[in-house]
Amino acid sequence: LKEFMSTKERVVVMGHKITDVDALGAAIGIYRAARTLEKKAYIVINNPTSSIRPLMDGFLHSQDYDSRMFVTSHEAKEIVDDNTVVVVVDTNRPGYTECEELLYMTKTIVVLDHHRQSKDIIQNAVLSYIEPYASSACEMVAEILQYITDGVKLRPIEADAMFAGLMIDTNNFSSKTGARTFEAAAALRRYGAETER
Repeated sequence: LKEFMSTKERVVVMGHKITDVDALGAAIGIYRAARTLEKKAYIVINNPTSSIRPLMDGFLHSQDYDSRMFVTSHEAKEIVDDNTVVVVVDTNRPGYTECEELLYMTKTIVVLDHHRQSKDIIQNAVLSYIEPYASSACEMVAEILQYITDGVKLRPIEADAMFAGLMIDTNNFSSKTGARTFEAAAALRRYGAETER
């Protein structure tokens, strides 16, 4: 993933239609990895629901983030070309993605998902990491960030978004959890705790 990101100019991240907190949190983690590698990064969200709007507002009202951090499908189609990595989080089905057309606009597609594969999967991915035993996409991305580069440091607002996704998908840690889930949660809380200092 680091290699694919490093060789391209920009990274566009998208989850599934009707983006939920897990998809948003995972996208935020990939966004931070891309920014750490000094790449332009965008997250595709068309119609934010009331479940993710408060999290998005935290980023949109912060001077630390580009006002174009979140883009629509239409805007993303103007950004994506062969010099773009498209990272799909929290789904592995092309028809479920926020903008299926993006999957045919670049040759560098990465899929990170915790749902079981079906017959209808994204076929043209250069990297497909599907881990049905993971509790959430946020858990997977939290693990991956440790290996991208030593320099990936989540900001507290980013860690909080990822932690929220992990909590929602595990129903407050009451289902689909394991040792890896709690390790990811502990790492995210360490970053989030920096807010209170």
